[in-house]
Amino acid sequence: MSRQRDRPRRQVSIALWTIVVAVLSVAASTPDLSAQEADSSQENPADDQFTVADSIRAGFDRPPARPPTDWVDVVGFPLKVIAFPFNLIFVKLPGWVAGQVMTERAPSGIVRAYRSMENWGFRPMLRTSIGPRSSLAIEGQLFRFEPWYAHSAISVRGSQRHRAGVLLADPRFSLSAEARWQRDAQVTFYGLGPRSDPDRGLYSHDYWDVRSRGSARLTREIAVDAGVGFEDNSIDDPVWTDDASIYDEFDTSRLYGANQTTSYVRLDGGATLDLTKRREFQDTGAWFRIQGALYRGVSDTDSDFHVISGSAQGYLPINQRQQFALRAVTRISRADGGAGIPFFHLSTLGGTRSALGYSTSRFTDNDMLSLVAEWRYEVWRDIHDIARTEFFLYFGEGAVNQRLTDISANDWQASYGVGARMAMKQRLLGVAFLGFSDEGVQVGIRGTWPL
Repeated sequence: MSRQRDRPRRQVSIALWTIVVAVLSVAASTPDLSAQEADSSQENPADDQFTVADSIRAGFDRPPARPPTDWVDVVGFPLKVIAFPFNLIFVKLPGWVAGQVMTERAPSGIVRAYRSMENWGFRPMLRTSIGPRSSLAIEGQLFRFEPWYAHSAISVRGSQRHRAGVLLADPRFSLSAEARWQRDAQVTFYGLGPRSDPDRGLYSHDYWDVRSRGSARLTREIAVDAGVGFEDNSIDDPVWTDDASIYDEFDTSRLYGANQTTSYVRLDGGATLDLTKRREFQDTGAWFRIQGALYRGVSDTDSDFHVISGSAQGYLPINQRQQFALRAVTRISRADGGAGIPFFHLSTLGGTRSALGYSTSRFTDNDMLSLVAEWRYEVWRDIHDIARTEFFLYFGEGAVNQRLTDISANDWQASYGVGARMAMKQRLLGVAFLGFSDEGVQVGIRGTWPL
């Protein structure tokens, strides 16, 4: 009975072992597919890394070795040639000069000597002008005994300026008294009227005066000043030059003051309205000034006259680097009796203040009006925001005549120019410019620097 029960179990066990052996046999006989894939990848040349890189390179669209010529190539080079001198004069050179000035270095012997003199109370200065057509000048300023001072200057053309006085000042009030003698050695004169010929004559003007002035700042915007003085004038041939004298070129009998000494008591006063605000290197707003002077002849001078002048300046910033500057200047001189107004006290047009493209005092008459516009663009600023250089374009119109109401369309003289101005936040260091007009080109440099 028991044998009959074990027989089925034995048959099941045999069947199970038969299945296990069959599965193991199939597994042992299955090929290694990963090995076959590895072998096939090694044998396929399309998968070689260099072949793949070459195929990628071949798919790129390479530009031509030299691009075709376009309008930029044609126009660019001439523009670079034209702009080179302007870039050199107005960008590179000011930047180099400012870099030399601002670079910290051990002071030289000259610098140490200058500082020693300044600490003692004497300051030597180099000026581009101390008067009409004076040219380069050297000046010494003695201030050791403040509030007393003494200044003395002489230029390469023989002009001189010597003065001494006392100055009492605080932030709101000032009072000064001064005695001065000055020689303008080579002053130019082109005749009278709005259309005078470009032929000129030179003269020297010696004068001395004694003056006292006071000023007061009433508010931040409003300031007034007044003064009284005595002056003595004499005219003669120019000095240190062979250029023609006014006595050879003009009929000086018609020029009052050319053949006699003139002396005057002078009363003057003025008022300023300052609505400007300073933002770093730029002014914004407007500035106005009006002033007048009353001259009364003394001794043998049979002449009384008065002068009124006014100026207005406006500043319109575009951004931190650009701005427009507008200026209007006028001067009116009127005889009050006697022989008239000395010709050297008449109103003049020409020079950096009124007409950049004309020489100083190119046109002379009783009245003058000048209108000027500038566009300024900053081209360089040092990294410490201490100084900057700006490029400017200038355009102006001006005229002279016996009366402002007599000025006609033909009397206006146009001038324009370009230049560079270097400034610190509180003062102007210097200006270089090229001025153009119907009479040619004016080249100038203006500035005052410590030696």
